[in-house]
Amino acid sequence: MTTTAGKARGWRKMAVQAVIGGIAGAGGMVAVLSLVDGQGGRDWAPSAIILIGVGLIYALMGLFVGIGTLAPRLLGQRLLNVTDAEEIVEERAHMGASAVCCLVLGMALMLLAHSVATAAEGGAALVTPPVAYGLLVAVLSVFALVSAWMWQSFDELWRQLTIDTGAVAGNLLIPVLILWGGASAVGLTDSPNALDLVSLSFGALLLACFVAAGRRGMMTPR
Repeated sequence: MTTTAGKARGWRKMAVQAVIGGIAGAGGMVAVLSLVDGQGGRDWAPSAIILIGVGLIYALMGLFVGIGTLAPRLLGQRLLNVTDAEEIVEERAHMGASAVCCLVLGMALMLLAHSVATAAEGGAALVTPPVAYGLLVAVLSVFALVSAWMWQSFDELWRQLTIDTGAVAGNLLIPVLILWGGASAVGLTDSPNALDLVSLSFGALLLACFVAAGRRGMMTPR
C-alpha cells in the first residue's frame, strides 16, 4: 500500500512538473519573441525561431535546476525528480555546475539566433553574429573544462550515463544528417540552414540525455 501511494505521489509530482515546465516554456517563448518583435522577431526565418526555442529549453532547465539546488527543501524536492532534499544536497556541486552550464548555454544559443536573424533583416542586434559565435565557442570551451572536472568525481553510474548520452546523440544525428544531406544533394529538399545544424546538434544531445537516463530508470517519478 505504501509503495502504491508513493508511486501515485511520484506521478502527480511529475504531472505538476510537466505543467509548470510547459507554462514556463510557452510563456518564455512568447516573452522572447515579444522582446525582439520590434526587430522583426515574429517574422524571422523558422531556423532562427527553432534555435531560440532550443536555447530557451536549455535556459529554463538550468534555471529550474539552479533554483532547486539553491533551495532544496523549499523548492528543489518539489521541482526536481529527486527522492528528497538530501539527495540534492549530496549532489549540489554537480547539479549547480550543470545548472549554470545549461543556463549560460541557452542564453548563448538564443543570442546567436537573435544576432544572425536580426543581421539578415538588416537590423541592429545586441551583438554582431561573429561576436555571438565567438561567445558560443568560448562557452563551449569552458564547458569542456567543467566536464573534465566533473568526470574526475563521477562514479561509475554517471560515467556510463555520460558515455551512453554521447552514443545516443551520435546515433540520432548520423542518420538524420545523412538522409537530409543526401536528399538535399539530389534536389529533394532544401539544404540545411546553418542554424538548423546547431539546433539539431543541441536538440539531439538534449533528447539523448533523457533517453539515456530513462534507460537506467532515472526518469521514473520519485
